[in-house]
Amino acid sequence: MTFPIVCVGDANAAGGLAMAPRPTVIAAGRPLAAFASPVSPHPCCGAPGCDIHCVAVITGGSATVLAEGLPVHRVMDIDTCAHPRTTGVPNVLVGGPGLGGGPSVIGSTANPGLTNPGLNVTGGIT
Repeated sequence: MTFPIVCVGDANAAGGLAMAPRPTVIAAGRPLAAFASPVSPHPCCGAPGCDIHCVAVITGGSATVLAEGLPVHRVMDIDTCAHPRTTGVPNVLVGGPGLGGGPSVIGSTANPGLTNPGLNVTGGIT
């Protein structure tokens, strides 16, 4: 299964935006979201018991697709606040197993670690 790649400005299910860029890797004119990118504060940030929505980061990522030597994030990767990433670049798709915190191949025997480097994206994707 493949999922769209996540760039700066792409949202999670509550509207939290990926904020930190990978400045050397571009998809659809925007930098990819950095690995473990901070997420902008989103509802219910500020309400009692909702602090996690004020300081969330993206987790998960592809075990087989790297950019700048680190896993790329995909739609359906889960933020630390438990919201999935919901927007990405629809024509730049990433497959393979996940690192946890996101989509994975159910029933796959693939090692979820970084033992299979797959596609190592070091330049720009346009």
